[in-house]
Amino acid sequence: MITDAVRNQPTDPVDAGDELTAEHYIGLATESTGKQREQYLLKAAELLYQRGDLSQAQSQLQNLDSASLARSRQNQINLLAAKIALANENPRQALELLPELNELPLDQYIDAREIDADARLALGRPLEAVRIRDTLDRHLETQEAREQNHEAIWAALQRTPTVSMHKQPDDSQSVKGWIELAGILRNAQINMSRMQDQILDWGMRYPEHPVSNAFIDTLLNEYQSNYIPSASIAILLPMQGTYKNVADAIQGGILSAWYADSRVDKPSLRFYDTSAADSTVDDLYQKASLDGANFIIGPLDKDSINQLADKSIIDIPMLTLNYAENPRIRTDNLYQFGLLPEDEAAQAAELAIRDNHMNAAVLVPNSDWGRRLHDAFKKRYEELGGRVLTVQQYPTNVDDYSRPLRLLLNLDESQARHQDLQRILGTKLEFEPHRRQDIDMIFLAATHRSARGIVPALKFYRAGELPVYATSHVYSGHIDKAADRDLNGVTFCDLPWTLTTNSPLKAGFNTTWKDQRAYTRLFALGIDAYQLIQNLSYLESYDYARFPGETGNISLDENNRLHRELLWAKFKKGIPVYIDLSLRPAPTPGNHAEKS
Repeated sequence: MITDAVRNQPTDPVDAGDELTAEHYIGLATESTGKQREQYLLKAAELLYQRGDLSQAQSQLQNLDSASLARSRQNQINLLAAKIALANENPRQALELLPELNELPLDQYIDAREIDADARLALGRPLEAVRIRDTLDRHLETQEAREQNHEAIWAALQRTPTVSMHKQPDDSQSVKGWIELAGILRNAQINMSRMQDQILDWGMRYPEHPVSNAFIDTLLNEYQSNYIPSASIAILLPMQGTYKNVADAIQGGILSAWYADSRVDKPSLRFYDTSAADSTVDDLYQKASLDGANFIIGPLDKDSINQLADKSIIDIPMLTLNYAENPRIRTDNLYQFGLLPEDEAAQAAELAIRDNHMNAAVLVPNSDWGRRLHDAFKKRYEELGGRVLTVQQYPTNVDDYSRPLRLLLNLDESQARHQDLQRILGTKLEFEPHRRQDIDMIFLAATHRSARGIVPALKFYRAGELPVYATSHVYSGHIDKAADRDLNGVTFCDLPWTLTTNSPLKAGFNTTWKDQRAYTRLFALGIDAYQLIQNLSYLESYDYARFPGETGNISLDENNRLHRELLWAKFKKGIPVYIDLSLRPAPTPGNHAEKS
């Protein structure tokens, strides 16, 4: 029954703006038929989407008989469905739902292009998002809309790995200008000394660029106002004992970055040994304070970091080299940084979903580390709509992986069915075991030594065609074609430092620190720890902000924990080959995407 309040609304409620609620429109739909009913349900779905009730919005769209509506209404439905898919972290579906652009009025065209750009950004293709929004820019009618579009372009550029920051011959001048501007300001995050001159030079080369002077001034102010130089940095590391080699590598990275720092006002460094039995983190903190430190890097051990995280505030800013156990605790002036393996597992889940692999098998070691990676992968994979169909653990102290792999692939069940059939028929049958067919990828958590045994075994058990996604641990960090040939086809994430960097610091490491190449990633961690200090305020101030580090494209969450977006590679002929996601085929919305 329609309430009096609804009955007293305007004659054509669909055109009544937002005066009615979604529930009112649903009520009107129950009392209506035909096109009128469909229009009410569509309006209800739009209002539900606007208030963030995605499941109910989707439900109302599913109740629609769109075939009875005009093409313009069908396009409206598809646009809303694409928005809902994108909000539900399903960018691939969002692209598939987009209507043909040439059929859309201007307002819907703008919506469609924005969805297209945001979906490609979510698929790890930020430069495609930049190019789409550059095309969109010329259709925007107000300066406010253009400024918002420029902000979105800039945010997408922040998500672009440095190695993928390249121009295409058919790029417009404005796209080329955007990419160069991003490169200038990215370099400024490490060395600001030449930024002003480079910006002036850029302006002379791109005098017709659509970005406003006010926008550039805002960007410059963001960098300059949040630049925090340090006069004296204290570094807390275990210089003796079990973790000495780890500390040496981190120290080497910090010192390399310091020697490469060309600033006239670069800070002084002082190292403190946390491995001394009579030195607590509080003692060393107080000593560093008395010595005049205005920033502290470290400590490394989790127990000390847990103690620090329990404090309400820390006077001297600290960048730890590991993470507290509770990820939801925030302590002012305490920033947590490290090579968190859970980040890698989550990114493996994201790439698998982007590649449309929705049913996973998980193979992890029987260890705390293995369980952590399984939990992180499963959580992110299922958030994105994937299903983990089977999980197997393998022992860490053996080289024979046949038992866990047979269980993972259901080969023992296949064998049992064969034996049952032979017993029933009373005759011997030829048999070839068949693996389960419902999985379309494998997530592997393994060291490079274990992976070199597991991957050939997968091929032996006729699972070699299944895509394998792994973390950086499958790669030793240095090329060994003979040893890694068995890993051919494995896709894994890793640091820019390991996969693509041409930094002089990397050349220095290969020359001076080659005996410690097993710790190469920790050396990169030290470099980033030093260079991050002056950029922490910038990362803290802007959601889109990134620091292009050697350990990844680094962002800061609301609890002051730093996260790394890694690069991807695949083993080919025993060599890891970088995968540029910006060049990989992406779902295209039929024939409706314009050339951008």
